[in-house]
Amino acid sequence: MKKLIQVLLITILLAGCSGLPSFPPLLATQTAPPPTATPTPFISETPIPTQNLFATATPTPLTFTPTPTSLGAELFTPTSTETSYPTDFPTPDIPLDPEDSGYFTPQNTGFLGILISNNTMYWNEGPCSPRNINVSAFVEDQINTHHVLLFTRLREKKNTLNVTKWNAGALMVKADNGSFNYNIRTFNLRRYYYFVDAWLEYQLVAFNEDRQVIGRTGIYDRNISLVRCRPVP
Repeated sequence: MKKLIQVLLITILLAGCSGLPSFPPLLATQTAPPPTATPTPFISETPIPTQNLFATATPTPLTFTPTPTSLGAELFTPTSTETSYPTDFPTPDIPLDPEDSGYFTPQNTGFLGILISNNTMYWNEGPCSPRNINVSAFVEDQINTHHVLLFTRLREKKNTLNVTKWNAGALMVKADNGSFNYNIRTFNLRRYYYFVDAWLEYQLVAFNEDRQVIGRTGIYDRNISLVRCRPVP
């Protein structure tokens, strides 16, 4: 009878335990969660430029080619083409300048006379005239004289040390009467726009067919004045 009671108690206990919910063991070792994906750094083919915080700007030099302009040249516009000068004549001692070479210039060798159309020549805007000077030369040897060159320069009247260099020599034109002629205009003169009142000095040299000097005048230094014209207000 006692054994029967024990068997019933064990059966009841087993039946009760089977109805309880199952719990995980409290002492079980917890499993670590799976690792999250680590972002892979982006690799760019073009490297990012680095900035130097201590760098200083280096100035780039600017190149400038000035265009030479002549002071006052815009005030006068020539109406004719500038006369070309010959390049095949010997010019080492033409004209023979007493101030530069110490040579005493002979007076009117090979020339009979020199004529000029006016004693004053004007430049700049305004009603002043004339604007040109005609020079005519008569030589002694008309047969052997083939060319005559006219050399000019300017000298300031108030300051005679202010003088230009001689020009290269203008080729005078031979006329039917045997004279040699040339029309002087301002664009034939060196740096004329710097002179308000100046002397126009000139000298003539004659050449034969072989380009040998056969005549030479003295330097005419006070025959022609170059004056700046002042426009009427």
